[in-house]
Amino acid sequence: MGLTKFWKKESDELLISPQTMGFSSDKNVLNGSSIIQNFLIKKYDLKSVEQVEDVKKQLVGRRILIINAKQILDDKKITIEQLVKIIEEIKTHLAETGGSIGRIGDQYLILTPNSNVKIAN
Repeated sequence: MGLTKFWKKESDELLISPQTMGFSSDKNVLNGSSIIQNFLIKKYDLKSVEQVEDVKKQLVGRRILIINAKQILDDKKITIEQLVKIIEEIKTHLAETGGSIGRIGDQYLILTPNSNVKIAN
């Protein structure tokens, strides 16, 4: 039996269609704008409360942000309560856009812009 069952040749053409092997020949499935999107991963230096609006703009621009949260606390001008307020404002924006937030270790946050990029635990 072997491979001839699947790969029977006549001249130089295969007699098997992509659909029978689980592939789709529909080019719109692979090239559709709703499936394939460009994202950029960016390290973002959050140093002040005023940067929250810029964080939102970065997310709307389809950027995945990695933020060092310890850096903003080391500034000594920002309290933990202010940092919590910043994170809550960012979480609200992410909830509206379908994005998500996650921790990487003790000091880094990762922000995804929309529901097309998920964070797995």
